[in-house]
Amino acid sequence: MVKSNVKRIVIASAAALALLMIGAPARAHHSANAEFDTQKEFTITGTLTKLENVNPHSWWYVDVKGADGKVTSWKLESLSPAGLIRQGLKVKTELHIGDTYSYRISPAWKDPDSSSKLGFMRSITVNGKEYVVVEL
Repeated sequence: MVKSNVKRIVIASAAALALLMIGAPARAHHSANAEFDTQKEFTITGTLTKLENVNPHSWWYVDVKGADGKVTSWKLESLSPAGLIRQGLKVKTELHIGDTYSYRISPAWKDPDSSSKLGFMRSITVNGKEYVVVEL
């Protein structure tokens, strides 16, 4: 009887641990609304300076020159590489570092520092074609 109880406890503990492990990625993944003001949307046009096409989100670095000539650096969060491909954007062949693109974005609630801005990319326009990445 003692062996039977121990076996049940071990099985129940393993099942509880498995449920916790399955739920961990879902808890770790944040909502866009938590970090970005998804009620606001505007377009920036700038030079792509760097692209980190990684999972679970890609990161786009864009320098935007203002009317006063001052350059503002933006870091834009976007979909994973597979998500971008599903939207029809061929990142490896259609985009080039140093080229200028337009991005429809939602700004962050809070920028990381005073020298740069953070946004969530909703779409990108490449050669006159808008690729809608996500609608929030």
